[in-house]
Amino acid sequence: MKKIASVILAISLVLTSAIPAFAGEADSNDLERAITKVKNIVTIPSDYEDFQYSSDQYERNGQTVSVWYLSWDKDDYSGGISATVEVDGEIIDYYKYQKEQKEGIGTVSRDAGEQMAAAFLTKVRPDLAPNMKLVENTYYSDSDSHEYQYRLYNNDIVVNYVGIDIYVDKYTGEVTEYDYQGAVEDLSDFPSKDGVIDLEAARNAYLDKIGVTLSYFSDFDYKDKELTIFPAYSVSNTDSEAIDAKTGEIVSLYGNNYEMTRCGGYGMNKIADSSTAESGLTREEMDAVENISNLISKEKAESILRNMVSGITSAMEVTSSSLSKNYVEQDKYLWEIGFEGAYGVVNAKTGELVSFYIYNYDEDNSKSGNGLTEAKAKEKAESFIKKVAADKFAQSKFYEKQGTTVFEKDDEVCEYSFNYYRQVNGIDFVGNGFTVIVDKANGMVTSYDCNWYDGIKFPSIDNAITKKAAFEAIDKDGTLGLIYTKVKEGETALVYNFTNSVGDLLIEPFNGTKLGWDGKPYKETSIQQYTDIKGHWAESTINKLLENGYYLKGEKFNPSQQITQISFLRYLYSPIQAYYDDEEFYEMLVDDKIIKENEKAPAAVLTRQDAAKFIVRYLGQGKSAEHPEIFVNPFKDTVTDSYKSYAAICYGLGIIKGDKNGRFNGTNQVTNAEAATMIFNSLQVK
Repeated sequence: MKKIASVILAISLVLTSAIPAFAGEADSNDLERAITKVKNIVTIPSDYEDFQYSSDQYERNGQTVSVWYLSWDKDDYSGGISATVEVDGEIIDYYKYQKEQKEGIGTVSRDAGEQMAAAFLTKVRPDLAPNMKLVENTYYSDSDSHEYQYRLYNNDIVVNYVGIDIYVDKYTGEVTEYDYQGAVEDLSDFPSKDGVIDLEAARNAYLDKIGVTLSYFSDFDYKDKELTIFPAYSVSNTDSEAIDAKTGEIVSLYGNNYEMTRCGGYGMNKIADSSTAESGLTREEMDAVENISNLISKEKAESILRNMVSGITSAMEVTSSSLSKNYVEQDKYLWEIGFEGAYGVVNAKTGELVSFYIYNYDEDNSKSGNGLTEAKAKEKAESFIKKVAADKFAQSKFYEKQGTTVFEKDDEVCEYSFNYYRQVNGIDFVGNGFTVIVDKANGMVTSYDCNWYDGIKFPSIDNAITKKAAFEAIDKDGTLGLIYTKVKEGETALVYNFTNSVGDLLIEPFNGTKLGWDGKPYKETSIQQYTDIKGHWAESTINKLLENGYYLKGEKFNPSQQITQISFLRYLYSPIQAYYDDEEFYEMLVDDKIIKENEKAPAAVLTRQDAAKFIVRYLGQGKSAEHPEIFVNPFKDTVTDSYKSYAAICYGLGIIKGDKNGRFNGTNQVTNAEAATMIFNSLQVK
């Protein structure tokens, strides 16, 4: 995404006239300094002749950042460089783009790339480089670049709001992207470590005052159309709360309120969520559904919305309507009605109000003033829910941890959003419940959403492990420790928080193991260095594949072990194979004509001739290979006619050259090391 944004920036600079946004402050001397700053760090090729610039100001942590946007491009836009530079300050970001066809896979190793990234860091930020540490790499990317993430440390404590990301091209070894997070931050003064509580005290304080939460979660399998409900422990607010390292009390972290400019009737399109996921009906299907006697009519649904929602006035004409089937709950039908300035959803069986959103109302009546207090707005929200869904509201609880979400415009509160979670067996069901937004100035309920699964069963939570045991399981991965972070109005403080991201971590509540968001045992995605290839003849090839995202699972590669059909194909398709289970993976291979239905044999050991066949199809040469009569066998031994074309193509492309005596040995079984060589050679061709 950063690369795309950089390209868009570069193009926009070329296509728009460059008029400084703060001409009174940024003069030609500032521009000259910015240009020189970039050219002292990187070389601008002589054919990047089209130079453009503009300037801007924006707010960050309550401070104004003034910047120059610079770009150098080729006349045909086949290459370009863009950079953002603080006025009389540092380079914030840099990106080099070159449109060229890269063949094969990158040959610059991660270790070599790391040296180049470190040298660039020292050059671009000599003031910070000595105190920056490289974040341990947990995966190898299949992109064209190695990514290196650096974080700033002070007193051996990470400063979580300052970091640098550097990308090194795997083909050229050149730094192609640099991104600095921490512009205008004062890095001269940090709170001392004197008087901090010890780690054990911090753990106890975190567990006691912030804690972990046992909740129900849900996952819908779109392939099998199956909804799964499961309980799990989680830490959901590591981005908003931490433990003060000196007092042991809870401290709110800075900059984590969700803000959105949406006051006074700013137009927005309808917002869809999982509760109203559509399964489109044909005209014939819709006619059939409408004839079912227990579904209300469109007119009745419209009437319900007008009667229940004061913001949908009689003057608002209906602009659209549709009857849809909820994808998660297949027996639930929904009327969705669009009005001029509003949108609403009604349960077509029960007539229950599901959701609505008013996005165009009288702006003059919604301008900020004294308005409602948060408490009064909450009363309005709850009164509305009780009116339209009293039974469900009785089974819900205000989400006090998150509290109120405040929507702001021009630093003034204009709307309050209140969240209520469904309660089952005394715990939250995350994702089921209510969200209500109330306008501060006029007290109007402008948005309401009820997401509620009916007729589902909830697993028992009897015999769940204690919160302390769950916290210890989370701490094992999250690692509670000292961090410099921002609190209050951007003030730097020393806190105890998790040094690794645990916001997405779920813990199985009976044995303390990690769960994925599908409720199934968590699958590690990191790739480890192999421990058994040192000195092996294929070591270099195996490592090059690994650093480009091609791998076999496990700490050991087992180079002499025979490879199965599915392992070979997953190795060949490493960048995408993890997204598929075995059945889905083979479906994809069959659809792409890599393998035929009658050739599927996942557990069978792969032969050289079958490896050649799959590789040729992978390279898009399968159609040619269906005509063995036009190929000559280049090997010294006999190759079966049905495999002759595959063997010849692999020979001609340098993928399989045969043994030292020039034999193909088609029926010989392929080892992991041989598979690595074949795949590496194939990728060089592809």
